[in-house]
Amino acid sequence: MNVLFGLLFLSPAGPDYEAARAAAIRTCEAIDPGKYQSGLIMNPDGYRSYYERSACFQKTAVEFRDVKLCDLVRQRRSLLSSSWGYSTDNCRTLVTQAMDADRRELEDLKQQYAAGRMELRDFAIERNGNGRDYDVIPAFVGTNGHGYTIALEILPPGGSPVVIHSNGYYVDPRSGLRLFIRQHDITSRFPAFEPGRTYQVRAAATFTLPTGGGSRFISDAFVERVFPLRERTQTIVRQIRF
Repeated sequence: MNVLFGLLFLSPAGPDYEAARAAAIRTCEAIDPGKYQSGLIMNPDGYRSYYERSACFQKTAVEFRDVKLCDLVRQRRSLLSSSWGYSTDNCRTLVTQAMDADRRELEDLKQQYAAGRMELRDFAIERNGNGRDYDVIPAFVGTNGHGYTIALEILPPGGSPVVIHSNGYYVDPRSGLRLFIRQHDITSRFPAFEPGRTYQVRAAATFTLPTGGGSRFISDAFVERVFPLRERTQTIVRQIRF
């Protein structure tokens, strides 16, 4: 099968890593650098005295797996309250541990994919029963059910690919998927579209990976180093009469 290089499908609803990171940094920067907490005897050892801004930057560094932010973490020295927990060194340790855990998770998914992925064997596009819209019927074989992003592109001669559908689906041996595409959505993305004509169409199935959200955000660059897009995307190109 050909491999699709031009599109990156991690999670249709996944967070924008850079935008979320920038917003978190702005929140930390808004905190007075001199504001602190101390004498917190109920906190674990190492976390009983700290600068609030540094605590924010350390939390952000860990959430976004960004060791560079650890340079902004200042330890607040205190004679009576241990404070090593919020420090550049401990921040780097926590970020490294988090990245190692992410790497192990992605490597495990990579092994699962190699062992029994759902393989895209073919696809067809038919008129929907309403006589106006379309159903896409992908054909998969495999053993391990998982989430995949399925995308359809029209490949106009001499032009750039036009995505007419992209969404996430759970695919397993019993899925029997029929994907509904409105004719209106096709023409809005590809104004030259005419029902009854034949177009070259590319279908891509991309094994989805965790991109984070909440207390964990994983960058595309990190994912690419561990489990590249080209290794988890399958494509088929067909001449389809609409």
